[in-house]
Amino acid sequence: MSRFEFSFQQDSEDNTGGSDGLPSRLEEYDQWLVTQDKEPVAPSKEWQKSVNLLPFTEAQDKAEQLGGEVAFCFTESGPFVGFDLDDVKPDGEFTEEALGIVRRLDSYTEVSSSGTGLHVIAEGDHSDDHKHRGDLSEAGHLEVYDKSRYFVLTGDVYDGFTSVESRPTVVREVQDDYLPERQKFSFTGQQKPVSEQEFDGGEADATPEQVRRTIRAYVKTDSHDVDREALRLWRGSDEGRPTPSEADMAFVKQLYYWCKGDQQLMDDCFRASGRMRPKWDEERGNQSYGEITIGKVCRTNSDTFDGRYVERI
Repeated sequence: MSRFEFSFQQDSEDNTGGSDGLPSRLEEYDQWLVTQDKEPVAPSKEWQKSVNLLPFTEAQDKAEQLGGEVAFCFTESGPFVGFDLDDVKPDGEFTEEALGIVRRLDSYTEVSSSGTGLHVIAEGDHSDDHKHRGDLSEAGHLEVYDKSRYFVLTGDVYDGFTSVESRPTVVREVQDDYLPERQKFSFTGQQKPVSEQEFDGGEADATPEQVRRTIRAYVKTDSHDVDREALRLWRGSDEGRPTPSEADMAFVKQLYYWCKGDQQLMDDCFRASGRMRPKWDEERGNQSYGEITIGKVCRTNSDTFDGRYVERI
């Protein structure tokens, strides 16, 4: 018996007797949905809202009816956090780095549907000081979520880690070790593109802080749901998008409107937001990821803000 198996047996409650290898601890929560090919089908929309999620038995019945799979959704009100170790089996064996993370967390662990990844679920929180995704040094990457994401669960338990455990301290420590810290910005409007290429300007004459203040002013009128989304995306939320890149695109579309199509101001606002990360400046051919994203939005959008920017609020 390994040290970790002994630790697990000593401090876990009896929450291992769930259906198809799934922990009964998770089955107690109405945080389930049904997917087909990893896409949500029940509910198919607004699954990020807790009120639309299903009890486990109902999700299981619907999965059988639809020929789908059950998935567990992490919610803001729930106590759980999920660690998704992806592409960590490059040569037919899980990397020691990935297994080290599993052993540290010492909680429910399963092999993902691809067979090349691992899911770990524990009680704890994602740290707001860290990004959700970090590359691992040996192979693959780690993603950590405690809301607005779901895991399609397989019940293929790895190495006897059958029980969901409360691990708030080690959950935070693993994030400290493997996830990049979020950059802090002062919203001065002085951030400039790292690449030498400058974006085209437009009719807007504002700083990122003025743009943000303007969006906040419209939100206070309590009449623009899309404006609230813009602020949440600005703070770094993925707004329930399947990937951070899709959330980036949604945010840049918002910026096109509020920046009056001014590409330089859009770039400045992105850099002053909680979404800014090194990927924005990664080269993709002769352009950066950020330049490509802004270019796509500018080619497909036309509606722009026609008001005046707020000087102070």
